[in-house]
Amino acid sequence: MKKRYSKHGSHAGSIPGLVQVGKNVYVHTAGFTIRRSPRNFIKRDSYLINKWDDKGGVDNYYGRDFTLAEAMRTIERLKGGKSYEN
Repeated sequence: MKKRYSKHGSHAGSIPGLVQVGKNVYVHTAGFTIRRSPRNFIKRDSYLINKWDDKGGVDNYYGRDFTLAEAMRTIERLKGGKSYEN
């Protein structure tokens, strides 16, 4: 059975502030984009965090997390002014 994904902004489960806009793409209300990268037999799923700068010219890369919840925590730390490493 094929999974069907809504292209009209269905919410990603019960995660507040996160909207699934495609099969592998989520958008956070703060402007961050979370993309699920492909999986292979060696590595498991990972989620890449990006955000366009204010002028829309440069796509800034903020890191890779291995679960969607970790990616959300990283974004919350970035919004709070903390480093994404701590």
